[in-house]
Amino acid sequence: MLRRITGVLALLIASHRAVAQANPVPPRVPEITASGRGEVAITPDRATVLVSVESRAPSASEAASANSQKMSAVLQTLRRAGLAQGDITTSTYTVGQDPRSLRVPPGTGMPNFPIEFLARNTVRANVRRIDDVGKVIDAALGAGATSIASVQFSSASTEEARGNALAMAVAQAQRDANILARASGGTLGRLLSMTSSSGPFVAGGFASDTYLSIEREMAGSAAFPTMINPRDLTVTASVFGRWEFVPAAGR
Repeated sequence: MLRRITGVLALLIASHRAVAQANPVPPRVPEITASGRGEVAITPDRATVLVSVESRAPSASEAASANSQKMSAVLQTLRRAGLAQGDITTSTYTVGQDPRSLRVPPGTGMPNFPIEFLARNTVRANVRRIDDVGKVIDAALGAGATSIASVQFSSASTEEARGNALAMAVAQAQRDANILARASGGTLGRLLSMTSSSGPFVAGGFASDTYLSIEREMAGSAAFPTMINPRDLTVTASVFGRWEFVPAAGR
């Protein structure tokens, strides 16, 4: 039995060697890899303003009712300021017990405040002209809004800017790859692959819809209009490329 098993193993090994000799594995082609990054600055031409209304009352229903009344006045004012119905959408809406009125366990020495309920409604107002941002903020606060959560700037030319940034990134990667190939004693061969990071990206870490956030708690009154001076947005793109490396003759 042992001789039979040994014979079978010998046949399998011989067969494997024959297949390997008939189909030799080609040597790995040397490669050059390089990455590139492109940046394009664009001027924002529109903005999104997050407008919030908060209301407190002894019951949830009273807080919600008071909030609805205030928000109705804010929405009417925003439309009078030039925003279309489709430019104003609900961002968040919550009703619940105000955390500041939670019961404190006896014996802690801390006072208990009357139980209140908090209703908060935040709408997203799309402002299509940068020059109107301050006017929209002042109008919302004057109508009863209690805070401006943020102002988010963007541009209609973001995709075009990202295309330009990608072209810059590819050109940089190719330049670096050519330098690496020459320094290694050869030339750059055909492109094997080129990948890019998802985006668009804006310097500061904001992705997907390209915006710059400015946190604000309150804005100016009618006597002192809110001044908004947005800075340029920087759209970035990154790529990673692989090329064949062609050694010089005799190497």
